[in-house]
Amino acid sequence: MAHVSWDHNPPTTWTAMVDGQAICSVKRKDIGGWTAAWEDERLWPAPAHLPKAMPQPMRFFSSLEEAQAAVEQALSA
Repeated sequence: MAHVSWDHNPPTTWTAMVDGQAICSVKRKDIGGWTAAWEDERLWPAPAHLPKAMPQPMRFFSSLEEAQAAVEQALSA
């Protein structure tokens, strides 16, 4: 399991770091909510309510905590 640390670039960006390497950026959106975008070739799976959707490198979350938890969970798999 990878140890994830978070680097904060105020006011709107958090970066997930593993062994000193940026893995994912979580950014606050002006319209509300947060997006998590992988820095490498990883993709977020399609949401369950859109089973035919293609996996995407970015995913929307309603809160920072939800986004950070999803990133940490994806990296622990």
